[in-house]
Amino acid sequence: MSATSAAIRDTLEICQHLKDINMPIKEFVMLFLTGKHIELATRQRFWATSTGYESTLRLVECIRDTFEDSADGQGWWEDFIQSEAIRILVQNNERLSHSSTGHFQSAHILMGMLQNNDEPPETDVADSDTCAGPDEPISVPTDTFEAQLLERGGINYVPNSGGRDQVSRRWHHLAAAICAQLLFAHNRRHNGLQLHNAIRFLPCGVSERVNDYLHKLGLTSSRRTAIQALKTLSGHAAEDVKAVMSLERSPELSPFLCIDNLDIQEKVHAVSITDCSMMFHGTWGYVQLPSKALLDSLEKSELNLGAYQQAVKDVSTMQINPSMFLPSHNDKQHYYHVMTSQFAEVMEEYVGFVSDKEGAISTKPPVLEQILPEIPTVFMLQLMDESDNSAEGIAQVLESIQRQTGLTPSEFASRVQPMDGDLATIQNFNSLRDLQHPSSYPEHSFDNIIFQLGGAHTLWNIAQAILTEHLGDPSNEINLGVWQSLEALGIPHNEVIQKKDFTLMLHQIEQVHKATLLHCIRVVMKTHKEKLVLKPQNKPTKMTTAEWNSTVGKWTIPTEEWNSIIEECYTKFCSPQARRDVAKDAAKDVSKDVSKDATKDSSKDAAKEKSPRLHNVLVCIHNFSTIIEAKNAMKAGDIGRLMNFWKMWAVMSQAIKSLKHYSAYLPSGRKDQFMAKDDFMEHQNYWLKHFFNGGGIGTQIDRLKKLFSMNIFLLQSMFHSLQIDCGKKTIHQNRKKIMNLQSLQMFC
Repeated sequence: MSATSAAIRDTLEICQHLKDINMPIKEFVMLFLTGKHIELATRQRFWATSTGYESTLRLVECIRDTFEDSADGQGWWEDFIQSEAIRILVQNNERLSHSSTGHFQSAHILMGMLQNNDEPPETDVADSDTCAGPDEPISVPTDTFEAQLLERGGINYVPNSGGRDQVSRRWHHLAAAICAQLLFAHNRRHNGLQLHNAIRFLPCGVSERVNDYLHKLGLTSSRRTAIQALKTLSGHAAEDVKAVMSLERSPELSPFLCIDNLDIQEKVHAVSITDCSMMFHGTWGYVQLPSKALLDSLEKSELNLGAYQQAVKDVSTMQINPSMFLPSHNDKQHYYHVMTSQFAEVMEEYVGFVSDKEGAISTKPPVLEQILPEIPTVFMLQLMDESDNSAEGIAQVLESIQRQTGLTPSEFASRVQPMDGDLATIQNFNSLRDLQHPSSYPEHSFDNIIFQLGGAHTLWNIAQAILTEHLGDPSNEINLGVWQSLEALGIPHNEVIQKKDFTLMLHQIEQVHKATLLHCIRVVMKTHKEKLVLKPQNKPTKMTTAEWNSTVGKWTIPTEEWNSIIEECYTKFCSPQARRDVAKDAAKDVSKDVSKDATKDSSKDAAKEKSPRLHNVLVCIHNFSTIIEAKNAMKAGDIGRLMNFWKMWAVMSQAIKSLKHYSAYLPSGRKDQFMAKDDFMEHQNYWLKHFFNGGGIGTQIDRLKKLFSMNIFLLQSMFHSLQIDCGKKTIHQNRKKIMNLQSLQMFC
């Protein structure tokens, strides 16, 4: 206390002395800081150094507090700070304007800026059919093709209710955009924002006329600059492909290649001899680096061309037994868990709540062989020409791939090259290899290439064949095919089987399968003759917590009863014995009509004719369950589960006429968000077609080949960033369609 009093006393004495010599305190401080005398400079030399920064700033803060004691003084202080901020910005801009580049972003040196733009926005994940509430609007695209793209990707945009932070970010974004416009108007070399907008407006469908107007307003660069930027990026992407495919990086096993066909119509309005409408036939693909953890778990000495060719030679002497394709005891047990999990999922969605989830039958089957959910490293290839769907066409594709890798034909044939493709591509490749065989030149024999069927195409083709077998005859009203189930659920039967949307076909198969399982559950619970009432899905907004808990209690089923219902459903409708019992009981009824000399097969046929409905239902449940579980296993990345069903399909494909080609090309194996490699390729095809249709580029296929195809990931991120910059939030959804009460009442 005494020290403080002494400091105040000394301060008052200094003030009195300044008053005696008639010098104001402010004038003394100004002369002390600005005086040119050597002694003054010596005394204040530490004020603006690391030694005195903190104490000097404390002095400035004290002056600030003095100004802010009054409203008028606070206004003076804010005006001063604003003028200082303007002075600093002007100084920085003048310094950049006098430099060689300034704010200028060249289209030739664009890689760093755009690579830093790849940070994903903050997103949410939801497991419902729609993430937004009843009062929360969802951004629905007006373009049906764009809506289908977002549907395939499971993406929606909803307003980001970020409160004050969101408002602050919006004003900050607006201020930054205005400043960027003014800088661009003052000096066209300050074009960071404009170049970014020019590139993302190109795939988003902004016409060149609108782009020119926005360029005049200072919001975007010219279209020519955007094209030049994409050319530069394509050049870097081509060099990346050559780097990852080099022999120095992987001398024995090449990175995986996945290719798929792409057809786009070039439509010309004013037809002439040189310009006419035509269909562009192309092939596109990507390079995927194998997982390092997977490679480390394998024997390196077996991953070479010599070991592969020796294994191919050993196939001719391999003894193949039917037992290799028959399910083992473990496989049968796993199928039991698959079916019980599907029944449990339907009960959880529509029937009621289980009292104890820990002791209840799980809604997911046991994991057999799970792969790591790592994001793969992918490099897109350039879109390639393919004359037609033939051996000559696939030869053109392979030659183009070899050129893009930067390898010579002999180098490309010197190591094992795994490739993924659809059934037609593999047939064309094998035809080409047969035409080239025998050949003493490795680059002509193609013996180093391993083609395997894509998982998604295998699922789509087999699902389509199974659905066709069960569809029935819609022209016959008494026909008991699946078409009646589809119509009962409100799905037009003539729109189910289509080549353009396999995802929708799988979705509708799952709806029929779940509705059938629900009916089986109601039969076991002896409620199938009562009016169907579904359990409440979510708590209504106006319902209190106590009322909701009471409602849940009414719909709760004890765990033991829950499990017994599921097990009885499996025994009665899904077990092998159930199908045998149907045939046996029906055979008794028709035994009088079957002659003593009738064969066993004719007895079975008569049984099917006598009791066709139940027999069809049991077979349909079995076949549709393989489709649903194969799809779930692919999404979960469980190779073991998937291989179990592919073994079943390997046998089934011999009996289904529309799968005759799969008898020669049997499938071989490949967290809940996995996507098959060929499905991923199909997704990129959709994006490329969307950019072609909406970009206003007419018949300029060269832009697709040279600019868009290798920069497809960048263009997708630019496409999504428009919604993010508008303040929307990205919602990634696991689409689980819950059928409504009216559809199920019509079905049941």
